[in-house]
Amino acid sequence: MEGDANLRPEFAVLGSLEVRSGSTLIPVNGALQRRVLVTLLLDAGRVVPVSRLVTAGWDEQPPDSAEHQVRKTVAKLRSRIPHGPEIIVTDGPGYRAVVETGQLDLLLHQQLIRQARESLDAGQAERAVAQLREALALWRGPVLAGSGGQTIDAASTALEEQRLSAAEQLYDLRIDAGEAAEITGELRGLVDEHPLRETLRSRLMLALYHSGQQAAALDEFTRVRDHLADELGIDPSAQLTGLHERMLRQAPSLVLSERSAPRATAPVAEAPHTLPFDVPDFSGRRSELKRVCDVARRAPTVIALDGMGGSGKTALAVRAAHQLAEQYPDGSLFIDLHGFTPGQAPLSAFHAQGDLLAAASIPSDEVPTVSAGRAARWQSYMHGRRMVLILDNAASSEQVRALIPASSDSLVLITSRPRLTGLDGVEWLSLGALPEGDGDQLLRATLGAERVEREPEAAGELVRLCGGLPLAVRIASARLANRPHWTVQRLVDRLRDHNRRLDELTSEGRGVAGALLLSYQSMPRDQQSAFRLLGHHPGRYLDTREAAALLDTDVLTAEDLLEELVDARLLEAREPGVYALHDLVRSFVQRIAQASREPGDESAMRRLLDHYVGMARHACDVVFPGRRPIEDDAEQRTDSEFDHKEKALQWLDHHRGSLLAAVDAAHDGGLLWHAARLPRELGFHSSIRGYDSRANVALEKGVSASRLLGDCSLTRLNLMNLAMGKWRLGQLRDSVGLLEEAVGLSRQMADEYSEAECQARLGQAYSSMGELEQALQLSLEVSRRARELGFTRLDGSSLSMLGLILVRFGRFEEAMESAERAVAIFDSIEEIQLSVTALSYLSQASEGLGRFEEALARADAALERCQQIGMPAALPLVLARRADVLVRMGALDEAADSADHALSKAASSTNEINRATVHLSAGRVRYAQGDLDTALAQQRLAHEIACRMELRYDEACALWHLARTAEAQGHVQMARQHRSAADNLFSLMKVPETAW
Repeated sequence: MEGDANLRPEFAVLGSLEVRSGSTLIPVNGALQRRVLVTLLLDAGRVVPVSRLVTAGWDEQPPDSAEHQVRKTVAKLRSRIPHGPEIIVTDGPGYRAVVETGQLDLLLHQQLIRQARESLDAGQAERAVAQLREALALWRGPVLAGSGGQTIDAASTALEEQRLSAAEQLYDLRIDAGEAAEITGELRGLVDEHPLRETLRSRLMLALYHSGQQAAALDEFTRVRDHLADELGIDPSAQLTGLHERMLRQAPSLVLSERSAPRATAPVAEAPHTLPFDVPDFSGRRSELKRVCDVARRAPTVIALDGMGGSGKTALAVRAAHQLAEQYPDGSLFIDLHGFTPGQAPLSAFHAQGDLLAAASIPSDEVPTVSAGRAARWQSYMHGRRMVLILDNAASSEQVRALIPASSDSLVLITSRPRLTGLDGVEWLSLGALPEGDGDQLLRATLGAERVEREPEAAGELVRLCGGLPLAVRIASARLANRPHWTVQRLVDRLRDHNRRLDELTSEGRGVAGALLLSYQSMPRDQQSAFRLLGHHPGRYLDTREAAALLDTDVLTAEDLLEELVDARLLEAREPGVYALHDLVRSFVQRIAQASREPGDESAMRRLLDHYVGMARHACDVVFPGRRPIEDDAEQRTDSEFDHKEKALQWLDHHRGSLLAAVDAAHDGGLLWHAARLPRELGFHSSIRGYDSRANVALEKGVSASRLLGDCSLTRLNLMNLAMGKWRLGQLRDSVGLLEEAVGLSRQMADEYSEAECQARLGQAYSSMGELEQALQLSLEVSRRARELGFTRLDGSSLSMLGLILVRFGRFEEAMESAERAVAIFDSIEEIQLSVTALSYLSQASEGLGRFEEALARADAALERCQQIGMPAALPLVLARRADVLVRMGALDEAADSADHALSKAASSTNEINRATVHLSAGRVRYAQGDLDTALAQQRLAHEIACRMELRYDEACALWHLARTAEAQGHVQMARQHRSAADNLFSLMKVPETAW
């Protein structure tokens, strides 16, 4: 152990990792050790599960032994770091770092920022400046210098945001202290690092302005406006634009002496204080609360909070008002404008002004009874006063415009469901769903930490089922609190029922459904109709083209309607042209759609399904060139233009969930042609993206629908695609049965193309089962017929399969010729997916001929194409192919890397058919490295998989390698048994010994 054993070590994570014991630097070797230690330190004092350490160590590619490696790494860290066992302690499902504030720069950084905030609250600005400076001086760069992987980088990004917020607060204080000229250089450097951060840019503008460089301050606005337009295509925010305008007119509010001086207030006997009770269990919304308070502390302003019903707008406004109350000595006023109150009409501005004046203790005889007089009296009362005013539950801009004080001395907080776009000069803040951490915090505050910790997984799912909606979480907590005999899991189980969820989230007349119903009823008729039709959309996400199909309109009109629903907070805008329904809103709109069916609903659904079929067909035609067209497709036109594979594949990726749900909706709704037709595209897409279990469910419904239609062609098509989905999952007997039925239907229809296509797939299944001679004859026949029929894609796939079969027979020259022809065909039609497997078979043939460099080049080409299009199902097989060739070339370290990568990818892939091959490859590498125990474990896994799936050829290969390993370990009798069993299987398949 290095360093002084009596000293407690000190850790620095804000930059590159440093561990010191006194003056001695303790080296932490290896990326895994650094990532594990930093992950523990980032959550110092809290338990970090082993699973999270695995994710931090390997991102999305952990090896099978990841948990074991993490535990070994912790043991190494404990032995290397002084007092290691006391600092890294085992706690429940993981480990916990036990360090004091002085031992960790991150804890000291956070403590200093907290102390600065307390100093500010106590009016000690100079002390706050010193504390912020000390906190910021600890920052040396991103955590692990930016090389920590996805998990650590995400935490580093959050810490960077905290650092920038602290820096901005420091600059505010120094500007107020008259030090604007001294900080312009520092600010310029930070702005150059973060050119799109408008809050930093505003500080730079203020610093320049107050250091006598007004022209430079205005030029800074021009620079950021041009940069935002070039980079993002957007204009500066309202806040930055407002600052620019105030500088142009040299507004008095920018004069430091005036900003700092106490404001004169109208003489009053007693300041009114009518804020509602600030609930003690207010939780979550930390970032939103900070933003409201930060904006309010910079200058008196109007802040508008909008969000769907139940999102916690009022609670946030009240909490912010209580925190800011001391800055507004003339009191506080609150009024509910009843914009969305059951059984009440929205309060008019006239009546609201009267209620506010009454709350301010203005005698009734002094309150005018005519509109103009009352408005003037209200403005006269507010003039010169510094107050907090909450205008809660507003329905429209018109309702609140006359309530906003004309003078700018007060803070006005407005809450509304729709965004009040008719108001000018307002700071906007939209409240969405609570982040998972905030939702957990709210549940702990309302239900109790003990009950949450008793069932942490169920508690997490409860928050997710509540959609992160504070109202829903509070109602769920209340139900559990009133039923102490219920477990959290019991309520979770009840909430999982999609049809009952809204009923479960109702208590004493208060509920999510009621809140949403008020929003729905307040909309104009055309918006209601559009919203109701969205209840027939099968997914959560939709784009403008889907909406146009549902609503029977053009894309621009559909987008306008969707944006109106966004303004009403019943829809979420995700990205340009893409929208999402909150889970609970989706339950609500589906209930509305089912309860009020109209004659045009089926036509709307039919239009949407037509759109899906047309778009998915077109996308798959681009991604899979040379596919055989289907006659019915001529009637399904789409104006979509996928000009390249990536764009088409991206569309399929984004719409996969909706397409799968659309098949269910079509089948259940009796739209049988769509239920029969759409699964074909899902089967093709799944062959690349590997979600066969779900795609097969859709294909089974496709088979059922096509049979109900009596459509032999679609039945044959769905049977064949379902068979290939089952083949990829290793369900070979089922696959063969479906293909034989499909062949029979093809012959019944006298469809030569379909028969050849089904026989090609049948040959592929026979090859996997070790029926090599039968597979060879079928593939030869299919290749001949494909050429006669001019079916180029099928010719290529049959030649590719011939390449594999001939390799297994040891006929390497013929295999190479066949695979080369297949690659040439696929290249000629720009078919990438099938060329990957053809190149892999070509690599095997080259290896069989001893041309190892050529074999590696073919494997690398397959890997490049596989990564180009993104094929998680094929990637493990291609990586294993590389590993096999590298073993033959003696490049064992590189082979081990490739084999480990293959195992990692296979573990996360749903494709089962190649799993035995991947384990065999890993076994070859470990055998070559002399690690016989690991080689044996991999070979046994391969043998078990091959036996279970009836992969006779893979079973024989596994037995042969098991024999070789047993012999090397001195287990002669076991080696003899394995070799005899392998010999028998190879002999049954007529595989010559030269091919083993």
